[in-house]
Amino acid sequence: MGDARAVTDNVIHLYRNVPAIRSGVCRICHTGPNNRRDTGEPYDVCSSCDRTMRGLYRPATHVVPISLAVQNGDDNGLYTIVTRREFVPAAPSWMDRQTVMAATLSRFYQAHQACLTGLAGGPFTLVTSIPSTRRNRPIEAFHILTQVINMVRALKVLHRLQLLLANDEHAPTLNARNSHPGAFHLLGAQKEHQVLRGHRVLLVDDLFVSGAHVQSAASTLFEHGAEEVVALVILRVIDPSAQRPNRMAIWQEASAEPFDFDRCCIHDRQDHAKHVSNL
Repeated sequence: MGDARAVTDNVIHLYRNVPAIRSGVCRICHTGPNNRRDTGEPYDVCSSCDRTMRGLYRPATHVVPISLAVQNGDDNGLYTIVTRREFVPAAPSWMDRQTVMAATLSRFYQAHQACLTGLAGGPFTLVTSIPSTRRNRPIEAFHILTQVINMVRALKVLHRLQLLLANDEHAPTLNARNSHPGAFHLLGAQKEHQVLRGHRVLLVDDLFVSGAHVQSAASTLFEHGAEEVVALVILRVIDPSAQRPNRMAIWQEASAEPFDFDRCCIHDRQDHAKHVSNL
């Protein structure tokens, strides 16, 4: 990747800070709410993530979003860039979808490599991404993220295509925000083969809504022997509507301060420098 800082600085006003893990904030999706309905006491995982993680071989317990985003409204600029599939002739080159995604990954990974590898228990040995589940667009069988990752030097050296949608019948399940342990299969591997034994995998995706895609993909990687899977997602998409007061509060908190690529959603700002120096 070229000058990731210059690219991201051009759109820095579109990013939103992701809440650090704390009481009342789900440690998987970093929003929530995660208060028990029976007692009102906070706990680790929100009901949505708890549901998405059930029935899998093993889910990913480490999910790291780079920015919060909304799909609709005046603040949806970053979501529009990341999800825009058509070419916009009038847009400047630095607003190209692929360029912005690669710059975002590159700058964040450079700032937080120590935190991410700490979650994995050591240096990553494999970087891979989640394939498209858009059945009506065969050309997107391999997600744009394969191109994006190859633009990031630190990730490219470990990048390998691993996952494919196992069957078209799984696409509606995933797109309806439900996970499935058999949704993806590993390229060239039989189910019983532990071809990823000992690997620490960085699983990259563009969007995290319910987590169905991320968790289903992570389950397949674990089933084939992965030692650890850390999911790095560009956008955690939330709905801060009046019907979701917790999400509205999270969005307001995220928007209250300027976005900072040095900020870590795994450790709060005060702990970040200390954490990095100890790894």
